[in-house]
Amino acid sequence: MGTFGEYIKSAFSSIKNNKGRSFLTMLGIIIGIAAVLTVLIIGDGMKATVNSEMDSIGATTISVSLDNTKTDKLFTKDDLEEIEAAIDNIYGVSPSISVWGETQVRGEKYDMDISGGSQAMEHGSGVKMVHGRYFSASDVEDGKKVCVLSQIAAKKLFGYENAVGETVTITAYDLTADFQVIGIREDTSMDEAYASYMEEPAYMGDVPYTAAAGAFSLNIDNMSSFTIYLESENKNAVLSKARSVVENVMGLRGEGAVKISSGYGFDQTTDTILTIITSVVAIIAAISLLVGGIGVMNIMTVSVTERTREIGIRKSLGARTSSILTQFLAEAAILTFTGGIIGIILGISLSYLICRIIDFSFTVNPMLVALVVAISTGIGLFFGIYPARRAAKLDPIEALRTE
Repeated sequence: MGTFGEYIKSAFSSIKNNKGRSFLTMLGIIIGIAAVLTVLIIGDGMKATVNSEMDSIGATTISVSLDNTKTDKLFTKDDLEEIEAAIDNIYGVSPSISVWGETQVRGEKYDMDISGGSQAMEHGSGVKMVHGRYFSASDVEDGKKVCVLSQIAAKKLFGYENAVGETVTITAYDLTADFQVIGIREDTSMDEAYASYMEEPAYMGDVPYTAAAGAFSLNIDNMSSFTIYLESENKNAVLSKARSVVENVMGLRGEGAVKISSGYGFDQTTDTILTIITSVVAIIAAISLLVGGIGVMNIMTVSVTERTREIGIRKSLGARTSSILTQFLAEAAILTFTGGIIGIILGISLSYLICRIIDFSFTVNPMLVALVVAISTGIGLFFGIYPARRAAKLDPIEALRTE
């Protein structure tokens, strides 16, 4: 009975003759597709935004420590230099020495939290120089008493931000040392948090760890941990090599005494959590697709009932069961395909608007759009099978008797 083109033409004619009912049939599909697509695009935008924020830091860190339950060895300055030389594609390694002391300026005392490390700390998150420079490898090697302050610390201690060239006197462990300010870095959330801590604010600065050790009699040959600074794009290669290098340098191969931790695991965990959240919300939104599919089935069933006599006439004139089945399936597929296209346009428009309002990245995966089109058409075929089979199996004599 005719060609496939005739089936499509007949389906369009039926839809056109029942515009209102056809629109209501598509409405469920439109809402369902739009809801699912909006959720998925916003979810992708959220992940892209989070990843972009993490990548904007530029560098990442890998923490290396020794398990004191498995070894009594500790890192020395020479060990760190040997480890740094053996690992490629890194900015450097740095111990982390924290000195909590105080400084006195114009008769006022202020708490100071001094971080001692190597020049590699400049590549850590939040280190953006606004004045002067960060301390160099030669500063670290020579143990120069130089200091990099946060903006908020410079303003509080000296009354103005560009305090390069000033001297800050720090007292800790009953020892006092003068450090020359060579740079001012941009404030971080940690700087602001410490500076606004109730009635006992503290101000932060960075110094070479060798200078901190020399000034406050600290032993830099018994360190239990250090940090590797590197570009995020190199983290996989460095992670795979770091453990073996440290074990070789420290003579700890096979003892399981070296512990490696990285923000990389946090990246993966964050991405997994966001994916799960997006998937759960998308599944909830997809319930409306199920409702839309049931609506298609109901309307198509009504259509079969209304056209029973027409079906009887066609079958009596020789129309095959497969022809009747194909015609009704084509009608269901066209309804859901059209609804899917409209839903996609609506979903992309809504997600674009929402992403702009909440400042998320807006990315549309073409494969996702193609999948949504396929799903919407598949829904029409699936839920159209029952009414189509019912129409195809009608007895022509009984159908002709129907008024």
